[in-house]
Amino acid sequence: MPAKLTKAEQTRRTRRAILDRARQLFAEKGYAATGTEEIISELGITRGALYHQFKGKQAVFEAVVEEAYGEITAYIGAQVEPLEDTWEQLVLGSQAFLKVAQQEDLRRIVFIEAPAVLAAETLVTFDQYGFGLLRESIQTAVDKGQLDVVDAEGFSHLVNGALNELAAWVAQSEEAERLETAQALAKDLLEKHRV
Repeated sequence: MPAKLTKAEQTRRTRRAILDRARQLFAEKGYAATGTEEIISELGITRGALYHQFKGKQAVFEAVVEEAYGEITAYIGAQVEPLEDTWEQLVLGSQAFLKVAQQEDLRRIVFIEAPAVLAAETLVTFDQYGFGLLRESIQTAVDKGQLDVVDAEGFSHLVNGALNELAAWVAQSEEAERLETAQALAKDLLEKHRV
């Protein structure tokens, strides 16, 4: 006979089920076309259980987006970790971020729906860790004499803004050429400041 779940484990499992189902629906249909009833209907839970976990649909969406940002950061980290050269890490990390913009569920949730639904401050908060990695890479490249910029912190914001705009552009199309163009533009921006 299986052990009875603790209340905390039941709560964790319910939360996970809500997030998984919501992510699937937000990726398929978008935020506006997804209702809370649709999120819970296949899970066998009540609306009250959803509201016990989250304040409402937007809170569910925020949690899904926050997890997605974590996945993006982990993906980029996995791409650059084997590389020893700071310059390669910077370029390939930037290009890996752009590649994510064409991964189907992340594409719609992070690059199309999130900017339309969530406040810019919320997205900046979610991106702090990823931005921190970018800023650290740029600072290291400057310190090693690989980049010549007026200010490493300011340049980090410039590159981050450019990457976010390019990712939004890439997300609007599934064409491989658009991704390749965006990756070339990101590399070109960095190359112009390479020593």
